[in-house]
Amino acid sequence: MELSPQDATLAAYERGAQQYAERTAAAPAPEVDALLARVPAGAHVLELGSGPGRDAGALESAGLTVDRTDGAAAFVEAQRAAGHQARVLDVRSADFGGPYDAVFANAVLLHVPRADLPGVLATARRACRPDGVLVASFKKGAGDAWTQVKLDDPRHFTYWDEAGLTAALTAAGWTPEQVAESTLPASAERWITAIARNEASLPA
Repeated sequence: MELSPQDATLAAYERGAQQYAERTAAAPAPEVDALLARVPAGAHVLELGSGPGRDAGALESAGLTVDRTDGAAAFVEAQRAAGHQARVLDVRSADFGGPYDAVFANAVLLHVPRADLPGVLATARRACRPDGVLVASFKKGAGDAWTQVKLDDPRHFTYWDEAGLTAALTAAGWTPEQVAESTLPASAERWITAIARNEASLPA
């Protein structure tokens, strides 16, 4: 039976986890600083798609507690082998656990099909405390495509623009704070950083 684009992408990460780690820049994503500026000291963060654990390490070094998760068991096993607690969590799951002060998703929700993203974002919001924050990054563009950049194995991406992401966040119950193109000097691709609050769960 033919795999869905998401399952095929997960399989690519399972096979190429070590190669992905070797080809990932050591410097944390700029979204790390965006999150640190918006949560209290000691905040409890759910990271979707921890991958090699680079950003989780930076957040933990800043005093946050990070629930490291990934849809690929190979990444989870590598993080456990390095002494970290981690669990397998597919973003298509109906429950992410929690409650958390924030959900951090750097370059992971871009694998979710366009029609499914509002549902995934709604699950993330349910995992957040009132006034909790979401920080996520997406590839900027139109449509969707397969690519073998970074991994010698095809992965599927959905591309977004600011208006589309803002609508998806709003449909999921988030209050967008910032949805704007982010600057990554080392990348030939364009990216969008999305930041939103869980104001829908605040008491009236």
